[in-house]
Amino acid sequence: MAISSLIGSRYQLGQSLGAGGMGAVYQAIDRLTGQQVALKRVHIEPGQLVFNSRDSNADARLALAREFQTMASLRHPNIISVMDYGFDAGHPYFTMSMLENPQDIRAYAQEQDEAGKVGLLVQILQALAYLHRRGIIHRDLKPGNVLMAADGEVKVLDFGLAVEKDYADEFAGTLAYIAPEMLTGEAGSFASDLYAVGVMAYEIFAGEHPFDLSNSGKLIIEIISRDPDWTRITKRGLNIVPTSDSNATTPLEAQSAPSTQAPAAPPEQPETIPEIITKLMAKDPAQRYQDAEAVIRDLCGAAELPLPEESMAIRESFLQAARFVGREAEFEQLTSALNRVVQKTDGSVGSAWLIGGESGVGKSRLLDELRVRGLVEGVLVLRGQGVAEGGLPYQLWRDAARRLALSTTLSDLEAGVLKDLVPDIGTLLERSVPDAAELNAKGSQQRLAYTLLDLLKRQTGAVLLILEDLHWTLESLEILKVIVRNLGDLSLLVIGSYRDDERPTLPDDLPEMTPLKLGRLSEDGIRRLSTSMLGEVGEQPDVIDLLRRETEGNAFFLVEVVRALAEEAGRLTDIGRRTLPPQITAGGVQQ
Repeated sequence: MAISSLIGSRYQLGQSLGAGGMGAVYQAIDRLTGQQVALKRVHIEPGQLVFNSRDSNADARLALAREFQTMASLRHPNIISVMDYGFDAGHPYFTMSMLENPQDIRAYAQEQDEAGKVGLLVQILQALAYLHRRGIIHRDLKPGNVLMAADGEVKVLDFGLAVEKDYADEFAGTLAYIAPEMLTGEAGSFASDLYAVGVMAYEIFAGEHPFDLSNSGKLIIEIISRDPDWTRITKRGLNIVPTSDSNATTPLEAQSAPSTQAPAAPPEQPETIPEIITKLMAKDPAQRYQDAEAVIRDLCGAAELPLPEESMAIRESFLQAARFVGREAEFEQLTSALNRVVQKTDGSVGSAWLIGGESGVGKSRLLDELRVRGLVEGVLVLRGQGVAEGGLPYQLWRDAARRLALSTTLSDLEAGVLKDLVPDIGTLLERSVPDAAELNAKGSQQRLAYTLLDLLKRQTGAVLLILEDLHWTLESLEILKVIVRNLGDLSLLVIGSYRDDERPTLPDDLPEMTPLKLGRLSEDGIRRLSTSMLGEVGEQPDVIDLLRRETEGNAFFLVEVVRALAEEAGRLTDIGRRTLPPQITAGGVQQ
């Protein structure tokens, strides 16, 4: 299908990197940043697609939106990162980090020794440990979705079928890597993800798939009722003990030729790599590994390798990108305001909100979640941030002005007015931009304010304007006042944030904005955030009591205290196995 080479007035498309049932992935240049990205785009009409989803009316647009929403909340060195989401000519797209010359993990593994192969599997399992602690099941792990980057890092991608574990109640995935229980009607689980890892591990060590891929009917039968030829994995001497019901047959098995191979009983304490893969691929999910961390320990033990150190990047993925908790009420208020702007209800009147709270209480995370919601709704999201000591003149508006310059047709006068904020505007617009006429400070400020207001009015869709750290703003605040006073019937939602302990009088300066104060997390919020960062360890009463006492529910200090505990223990998962210190912070959170 012929498509425009310019997507969303921002991304310049290059060569195609691949295509699937839902669309295609392209190499692209982000004109806003100059970076190279990968752009995934639906390129056929949603009605032509069939896509697995718990929503029977889901189409490609909903599928891609769900994939982006899932990935936007994830930050892990072994998971591909996503940046932006939008629509172009009615077709949704999102952008991801660009992998230079990625390799198929199976081909890469064949060049590695045993330790190298185990290292690849450990990286996959580290990504899974993170996903599962977040409560997410990938559901489509396979070599095509696990690539080797040029820097030697494994990258897990394609989260189109990923789902929270409470909603994994449907058949979804790629047949060659799908767990037996899902073929018989059971829900997906963490164990079904680990089964897929087992199949890939078999391929990595044997050099071939464990089952016959030539016929889908036969493949289904083998997945449910046959065991692979374990001798193809390695010659390290696997001892398999047949189960007592090894001669039992299933309805599917009865339709096929009888097998002379007895099912293997996964060993209780795996000691060799073949035994570990056997347990990963157990037909009964209850006999399978339930925890990715346990597989990592056993693999390293079998290969006589030390456990991988918990890198700073991995630790931060658990700490900084934990589950979004404790702000459901505030998020609902803001999403309702966003929906009114998007759906043009209540006369399509825009609104402005001012979110206050002490430093570290969670304002930025709330705004980031709202940004993602806005993107998937097709909203143009503009962001700005105040800087300590003021930064450059009108620092708050520089990023927003840059984005508006790409999304709006500008006259020479308007481009000239924006030139002080966007010095390379000529390059962005690919034309020469004359300087605007000089005015006094007050006149220049008013001209800039009304130019930005006019550009906002000319947007064809809804706009979400997020402005952070307003407590540091001076002259930029005057432009905000002009925009808020003229919201009128604009499809514009303005959200500002500030530290109310640093500038408590800011609401008086912006009386047209609705104040919304964020308090500290409740005890339930502390428990949920602790569990998201630490897993089962985070549910221990002594851990929760320490966090409550030391942080008083401040999200930033929760992260800092857990970081301090991890540095002392060596790993996040080892925190609960050591005696907890009586105190971390000195003098309490307020001090």
